[in-house]
Amino acid sequence: MAPVAAEPVAPAVPVAPPAVRAPPSEEMTNKLQKLALERQKAQLTDRLKVVQSNNTSHLSSMTTFQEMHLPEHLLKGVFQMGFEKPSAIQAYSLPRILNEPPMNLIAQAQSGSGKTAAFVLGMLYRVTVDEPATTQAICVTPTRELAVQIVHNCVAPMSVHMVGLRTRMGLAGEMIERGQGVGAHIVVGTPGKVCDWLKKRFIDPRAVKVFVLDEADEMCNESSHRTNSLMIKKAMPPTCQCLFFSATFPKDVLAFAEKLVGQADKILLQSDEELVLDVIKQLWVDTSQYDGGKRQFLEDMYSLLEVGQSIVFVETRNEADEVHKTLTMNGYKCSVLHSKVENSQRDQLMDSFRRQETKVLITTNVLARGVDVDNVCLVVNYDMPRAKDPQTGVWTPDFETYLHRIGRTGRFGRKGTAINLVQDDNSKRTLAEIEHHFAPGKEMIQQCDADPETLADQLELA
Repeated sequence: MAPVAAEPVAPAVPVAPPAVRAPPSEEMTNKLQKLALERQKAQLTDRLKVVQSNNTSHLSSMTTFQEMHLPEHLLKGVFQMGFEKPSAIQAYSLPRILNEPPMNLIAQAQSGSGKTAAFVLGMLYRVTVDEPATTQAICVTPTRELAVQIVHNCVAPMSVHMVGLRTRMGLAGEMIERGQGVGAHIVVGTPGKVCDWLKKRFIDPRAVKVFVLDEADEMCNESSHRTNSLMIKKAMPPTCQCLFFSATFPKDVLAFAEKLVGQADKILLQSDEELVLDVIKQLWVDTSQYDGGKRQFLEDMYSLLEVGQSIVFVETRNEADEVHKTLTMNGYKCSVLHSKVENSQRDQLMDSFRRQETKVLITTNVLARGVDVDNVCLVVNYDMPRAKDPQTGVWTPDFETYLHRIGRTGRFGRKGTAINLVQDDNSKRTLAEIEHHFAPGKEMIQQCDADPETLADQLELA
């Protein structure tokens, strides 16, 4: 039964534990993941809606990277990264991104579907490696973790054959001496630092060919980074190609993005219901009657689970610190990351988590978007995602953040689970509204009894 406001819900019937099976070989696992990705790609292709700014355009989709006529150095980089065929969003977006003359694009697709590789390939395609380096591509993203990930996990390996290419990250703590420039062909950074570098003329925007907004819904949101995004866009040359990518595009944010970009093709999902990945199993647990509340339930849950890696999302920094303290005192290898953690330490924490030196990462919404760690198979919404209306001060469910949070698992066809912990009528109502938003009239989030052993049997962590 789906969560509903102020109505008692019968506990779920315990599910028998699955039969013990021998672990599949690595080769078989890779084959299964490829099959899952192909199935996901086929399903997503049917759900994408392309709106062309020019109805006479011949552009459609392409099924191989070879037919995109990429230069040899980029084609090698793509294949060395393990891409064999374009994902659905890549198949539809890349013909437009690589088109001559350049086209603007607003693109939406599910988390983990290959959006980053699409716009990075577009940036690298436009860049000419010159000396001294002129800045020709700028990518702006809401968090330093996402900027670091884009550079290390995509720009660097994809450009491995572009001798002399220079990339610089525009992040808090990065200093440039007066009279100097960024000295990079590509700049990837957060909005505040990129604005600062433009104002101080460390970045000369006159040669910029491509401007990317990643997590564009957040970057264009009035209550978030809209002012800085507008300032950066105004600094770009009128001929600059604009690529706006996100998993979500609320109507009002999409309308602003269209005004900001001007004439552009749009690739959008048919409905919000298509945004939720089928490979993510979603559960909810009522911890209101659990002895010790949801913090104790979380601790007991981890004492029983054999989980590769997981992320716990908490609403406030103070609560994140308290949860971290509780789990650490009980012997769990975990780390905590939020906006008050020093920048250098944030980078070290993410590196440690990626290397699987810590199993549990407790964080606020700073990591809700875009950050991709291969082995994350479980996301826990310790607190329900909410947003405060700047005009009325009323708290409402944050649908987009929920989607981005659970999208940290179920990457590229892998299975994953999202667990939602609720403890009062307000949190139940919030979760019920989230479910109704993405799956009206359907049960998207299944209830599980507040019993860690029962929960452990229901998880899908493959």
